Amino acid sequence: MLDAEEFRKAIRTFTTGITVITVPTGGAGGGMHGMTAGSFASVSHKPQLVSINVAKTARTHAFIEKANLYTINLLKASQGELADYFAGRLLGVALSPSYGWEGEWPVLSESLGYFACRKWAQYDGGDHSIFVGEVVKLVRTDEAPLVNSRGRFHVLGDRIQHRFFRERQLYDEQLREASKASS
Repeated sequence: MLDAEEFRKAIRTFTTGITVITVPTGGAGGGMHGMTAGSFASVSHKPQLVSINVAKTARTHAFIEKANLYTINLLKASQGELADYFAGRLLGVALSPSYGWEGEWPVLSESLGYFACRKWAQYDGGDHSIFVGEVVKLVRTDEAPLVNSRGRFHVLGDRIQHRFFRERQLYDEQLREASKASS
């Protein structure tokens, strides 16, 4: 078996966006629990599915199993404090994050966007569970995202322009046109 600390360090070299998973703790309008997560991925377009990985020992795990729904809140660049708070890294700091309700789903205020999900499937993933959620509602903005690389929060820099940048722009334009034609 590989060294556990070396494995964690290697995983942390993969730069990822930051989310906060929120779950109702007592039905719509009741309480809300949240946790910071970087393990968010698109699974399928038909049906529209996304996945998150949650430690089996995390309180969020039990709440998702009970509620069968959760919200994946995408954090924007200015929300590093919220990411640290929901990760339990602000010892002795009491925050009251602003949130509201979108039906049964607790949604953080002023986030980059969110995916309201119904639990579609749950798989064993060692010491974690892989929750696949069907997206029932989404909201997004074009603001800058909060990203994590090597355990530190960052803001994205300028878009790179490699030698085939113009060809990439043409490809993007063709995709947009094809999308418009099919809708």
